[in-house]
Amino acid sequence: MPVPPPNPTPEHRRSDADLSVSKIERIIGRSRHTTNVASLNNAEIVVWQSSRRVTIAAIVGAAAVLLRVIGIVAGPTWPVLVIVPAYIATIALLTVAIERRQGVSRGGLIALVLVDVAALFTAVALVTAPAFYPRALLLSLLALQFTQLFFGRSPALAVIVSSSLAYVGLLMVASMRGITVSWGEESFLLALYLGVGLNGIALQASANRRLAALVDLFSSAQRGDLSRAFIEERDVKPDGITLLGRAYNQLRSELATMVLADPLTSCLNRRGLEQVLNQAVSSASRFGGEIALLAIDIDFFKKINDTFGHLAGDAILRELAELLAQSSRGGDVVARVGGEEFIVLLPGADNETAGVVAERVLNTIRGHAFRTVRGHQQVTVSIGIACEHVRDGHIAGALRARADEALYVAKRLGRNRVVMWAPGIRSNATPPSNIAIAAD
Repeated sequence: MPVPPPNPTPEHRRSDADLSVSKIERIIGRSRHTTNVASLNNAEIVVWQSSRRVTIAAIVGAAAVLLRVIGIVAGPTWPVLVIVPAYIATIALLTVAIERRQGVSRGGLIALVLVDVAALFTAVALVTAPAFYPRALLLSLLALQFTQLFFGRSPALAVIVSSSLAYVGLLMVASMRGITVSWGEESFLLALYLGVGLNGIALQASANRRLAALVDLFSSAQRGDLSRAFIEERDVKPDGITLLGRAYNQLRSELATMVLADPLTSCLNRRGLEQVLNQAVSSASRFGGEIALLAIDIDFFKKINDTFGHLAGDAILRELAELLAQSSRGGDVVARVGGEEFIVLLPGADNETAGVVAERVLNTIRGHAFRTVRGHQQVTVSIGIACEHVRDGHIAGALRARADEALYVAKRLGRNRVVMWAPGIRSNATPPSNIAIAAD
């Protein structure tokens, strides 16, 4: 049995808040990443983007027509007058269909970006001289921005691939028409385009992934789950997301104290225990491990409060929490779940180990003189034990109920003793001798 660590001297103790944060973070650790709640509603985004698409198309089309009418730019105007309205009408129809369905598939998103690319390169092919075809690649980066910011890598890669193929097609058509094409220069330009586009996709994918993780963390915190911290990637990016993640981690530490810790004793509260117990049961169920619970209640605590006052009762509760932490094993968890009721979670403990720990707790408290504002006070406790070889990941509630049942029997038998749960324990007026492990 591990030897409990010595009680630190006052000059080496940290504040109660620091202790509780450290204790909670050590206990709760990290849980598996929950289902990602950061999924964006693609249909709503498409509807929102459609107005931007229509506005940009109208502005570019009007500028192209105006520049040709006043003679600054040469070329026909009819392709612009045909392609821009056709593009706007197509986008409007797709938007109405998506809005009615309240959803859009990955294939639908790719089809939408292909419409953008098709309209862009068709317009460039019809109204621009071959020497200015690179404008198409420049404008396709605008479509890429719309796509990669919200829809992820697949639609963004569709923009890159389709734009590259469309650009090569423009050059091939120009070459077949007898126009000289410098394939070396054009290949270098296309390589630059691919480099810029793929780099943008990679950066945006990283940002989206980290933002999704942050949204997931905030959603978990809203449910009271503060078990996970924002993990910075090895190549720390000094951007706003990193700063937001660090701010969350700082807030998490403060929230953990408020949400999961008992303010009087600095050990876990009921909510904190539920999280830790569920994690321990889940872990034990995967490996077929054992878990034990000690339900501990101070005997005649109401009488102590009535006789010595609530300040004395609070002092006893604080000191009892320290004794429980010292008397239990290194990986055990202490929680205050009621006025004078505590739970000690013993991961990996069988009946024998749980009984030894309970005996030690009982004897430690029996022989301790509690310091109060009214002087020293002797206190006893009753302890109920429940132990389970975990095969079901949903046994946490039943384990708590069994420990409480054993505690009730310990109280009924005269208090100041340890009782281990067994089937039918409450139906017996006098439980079998093997159930009562310790008594006066």
